[in-house]
Amino acid sequence: MVEHVKRLGIKAFLWSASESFGLGLLSLAVFVLLARLLEPQDFGVVALAGVFVFTFNLIIGTSFADALVQRAELEPGHMDAAFWTTLAVSLLLAGGSFALADLVARETGEAKVAQVLPWLALSMPLNAIATVQTALFRRALQFRVIAIRSIFGRTIGAAVGIGMALSGFGVWSLVGQQLAGVAVSAVALAAHSSWRPRLSFSFGRLRDLAGFGLHVSASQVINGLAEQAVTFVVGILFGTTALGFFTIAWRVVQLIRALVGSAVYHVGFSAFSRLQQDRTALTAAVLQSTRFACLFGFPIGAGIAALAGPIIVLLFGSRWLVGEPLLILLALEMIPGFYVIFFAPCFRAMGRPGLTLMLSLVYGVSGIAAVVALAPFGLQVAVLGWVARTFVLLPLQIFLLQRMLQVPLRKVVAPVLAPAIATLVMAVCVTALVWFAGGKIDNAALVALGVAVGVLVYAAGIALLARDLLRFVLQLPHTLRSANASAPAAATEAAELDGGKLPAGA
Repeated sequence: MVEHVKRLGIKAFLWSASESFGLGLLSLAVFVLLARLLEPQDFGVVALAGVFVFTFNLIIGTSFADALVQRAELEPGHMDAAFWTTLAVSLLLAGGSFALADLVARETGEAKVAQVLPWLALSMPLNAIATVQTALFRRALQFRVIAIRSIFGRTIGAAVGIGMALSGFGVWSLVGQQLAGVAVSAVALAAHSSWRPRLSFSFGRLRDLAGFGLHVSASQVINGLAEQAVTFVVGILFGTTALGFFTIAWRVVQLIRALVGSAVYHVGFSAFSRLQQDRTALTAAVLQSTRFACLFGFPIGAGIAALAGPIIVLLFGSRWLVGEPLLILLALEMIPGFYVIFFAPCFRAMGRPGLTLMLSLVYGVSGIAAVVALAPFGLQVAVLGWVARTFVLLPLQIFLLQRMLQVPLRKVVAPVLAPAIATLVMAVCVTALVWFAGGKIDNAALVALGVAVGVLVYAAGIALLARDLLRFVLQLPHTLRSANASAPAAATEAAELDGGKLPAGA
């Protein structure tokens, strides 16, 4: 069972990572192009309106999806209750956004928000359409279906956004891009699934899901709200133009995190949920997963920070270079972020979503407080406060995981050591390269050279400090072949889940 889940988990992760990587590259390419076609204020307006839409979509997408994945025994009534409740909530929140658009525009001081917000709100019921089907595919670790249809939808959205921008639609090209992408992805996912909602509703089944779902939804909303609060504070205190520069740095980091973060959470949570009755296997899976997250995540964050200036000029042009210090700070935040990326899936898989809710409150409140308190000292200092609180609170997460898994503290800290040392050496080398070569060669060559030097130095460091990690990477092809051999059984289970024939111990 453990080896079966491991093989499926690796294959599912690679499919989910392919989705994240494909979406990330697509989003980055479109973002770069639109940044050259549109004004900073356009991004600022959509970012302000998106504070509300993004937060509401978190409620819609997380309220019951994780509960459907985690629940050991799932019946058709659970899915019906989840679907109709999610759809009703989405329509309610979309209607509220329509009604409050003028008020939001007055309070933010940006008149265009009143025009943009009602249209962006249409994404809420569109997202609700495929929430249950997506959860069922995740439950069966069938991430290939999700990956293909999500990338297809985003591609259509990108084409719509670029076409509108070239036609002179300005800020509306960003709105059109989002709506088209969400609509196509949702319809494609729903159409592929054989499950359809029945005209049936059970409050009992809703209660079965609500306890877990509300904790997950609340923690996700708090995390998202805290992040959006930074955008809101920047827009209110520094104006939409400054918000545009901040958005560039923020989006670059978020896109990079999305390349791995989404895949890690969904696959990790699904795989850990299958192992929730085997504490030894679950502990080994969490610690090993954390080790690999550090292996790949640490050099990404440090590398982006070291190459922040050349990256911004290369991608967006020299007029966006004001955002270089912001990108450096936000990229450094990814380092502790990758270390704890498997902690929340572990807590939830073990039936303790309350822990993630508590952590979300602590991180959210402290982050918002830091930004608001430091805003009078300038945007860079405010962002520094946001990033610093991640490092300050890191011991709390380590302590909670150690207590939850009941393992020695050294085992929880061990995954950090080799990647951290190798990353530090790499960062020093790349920073020195940028310092000496900056201005002497063009930015494309500098970024390429910096990446090459960083990869070589980091790989050499890992080879010296943790050869078993390299052996694992080299053995991935064999592991994938084993996963493909077990694919028929997984496909059978996915069909049972999708069709409503749900095994008690899925």
